[in-house]
Amino acid sequence: MSNSKHLLVIAVLLIVIFSSVAAALIYMNLNSKTLEINFIPDHTNTSPGETGWFLVEIESGEQITTYEISIQTNVSVETDCTYWSQPPLLEVFVYPNSTHLDTCIEIEVTFSAGELIAHDTAFLYVWNWTFVDISEVITKRNVFTDYLATAHPEFGIDNTTSWTPIHNGVGILIVGHYLFKSSLWELEIDWHVMIAPYDWVQMYLRPRAEIEPSWAGKIESWSTDNQTVLEIEPPLEIYRPT
Repeated sequence: MSNSKHLLVIAVLLIVIFSSVAAALIYMNLNSKTLEINFIPDHTNTSPGETGWFLVEIESGEQITTYEISIQTNVSVETDCTYWSQPPLLEVFVYPNSTHLDTCIEIEVTFSAGELIAHDTAFLYVWNWTFVDISEVITKRNVFTDYLATAHPEFGIDNTTSWTPIHNGVGILIVGHYLFKSSLWELEIDWHVMIAPYDWVQMYLRPRAEIEPSWAGKIESWSTDNQTVLEIEPPLEIYRPT
């Protein structure tokens, strides 16, 4: 093959290579400029005077450095949110009162990051529901938090940790549910409303900056096994009544 043909083949190969690299870079650049948000869950139940606690997962192809959050609802209701940057996660809180009884509250979140904008919508149904005695729930919770203070001091949970109780079982029978919120943790406790030996109690713990629970424990029978905490696999997602 002559030198000129040799050079032509090399030139064509270089053009193909450079074109492929350029196309890949363009694709990666376009693919990085994406933003999507998703409510977790997209609907749940609560009651007047309680709190609707949602997570909003944020997926972006590039690092979020600046952002804006807008929360719109179909009725006048108090809302609040907490943004966690690593990984990007938004918690949305809705606080219905007695005027919202038997109302479906529609919550739309708009999240902006630079020139990118994403929307998602969730629904909070406000029911007339009777609570359980919170003192009994706190007694159950304290068995688990006392265990964590001793067995997992790395969590930073002890008898000085402040917890806000949130009823989490509206519309649910047989199994009771309650949430507790601290500055860093979501604690969900549930218990089987049955007699021994079927009166189990379970709890999971979620770092509020993360989507999934990271720890869970169980008491096999509240009334008969000395309230021994057994560590179990945490659930893959948070619990909200639907």
